[in-house]
Amino acid sequence: MTAKRLLQIGLAGAVLAGGSLFALSGLASASVRPHSFTSNQKLLEAQLASRVSQLGRLTADVAASKTLTPAHAAALNLNISTATTNINALVAKVPSDTTRTELNMDRASMFKQNRVFAVLTPQVFETIEADAIAAQVATFQANESALQASVNSLVGQHGYRNALNHYLAFVSSVNYALALTNRVTTAVLAQTPADYPGDTHVFVNANEKLLRADIALAHASYDESIIGLAAGGYTGP
Repeated sequence: MTAKRLLQIGLAGAVLAGGSLFALSGLASASVRPHSFTSNQKLLEAQLASRVSQLGRLTADVAASKTLTPAHAAALNLNISTATTNINALVAKVPSDTTRTELNMDRASMFKQNRVFAVLTPQVFETIEADAIAAQVATFQANESALQASVNSLVGQHGYRNALNHYLAFVSSVNYALALTNRVTTAVLAQTPADYPGDTHVFVNANEKLLRADIALAHASYDESIIGLAAGGYTGP
C-alpha cells in the first residue's frame, strides 16, 4: 500500500471517526497497568517491537520516494535515526528492568521522547506526499506554455472556446494545489515529540490540504486532456 493511500485511509479515516487522529497501536497510556510485573514487561517489549517495525517501514518509505527533496529526506532520516536509537536502547534495557518504576519510566520514554506513531509517522507520510504534489505541480507548470500555444492555435475554430476555458481552469487548479502545499512541509517538519498532543491539529490540517491539492491536480489533469481533444474539434464539457 502506498504512503498516499495510507495517508488517505489512516489519517483522513481517523478524522472522520471523530476520535484522536493518532489512536494507533499502543498509545493508550504512559503508565503500567495493574497486572503482574512480567505481563507488563512483556507488553512493553511488544509495544517497542511494533515501533521498531514501524521505524523500518518509515525508513523504507523515505528511501523509496522519488520526489522528496534532498533537504526533506535528510530531515526525515535524521528524525527516524534519532527515534531508532532511542527505541533500540529501550529494547535492550526493558528486559533487564526489575521494578515497576523502571517499567513506568521506560514506557514514558517510549511515548513522550519518541512518538513514533503520533508524530513521526504522519510527519513522514505528509512530507512525502507534499513533495510528490510539488513535483507534479512543477511538471504541470512546465507544460503551461505548450498548452497555451495549443489553445492559441485553435483561434477561429470550433474547439477554441472550450480549449480556452479548460486552459484557464488548468492554470487555476495548478496554482491552487501549489498554494495549498506551500507551507505544509515546513509546518509538519517543525513538530517534535514534545509538542504532542498540542500539534495534532497541525497534522490534521496538513492532511486536509494535501487531499484537496490532490483533487485539484486531478482536475488539472482532466483539463489538460480536454485541451488535447479540443484540438480535434471537441466542443463538449
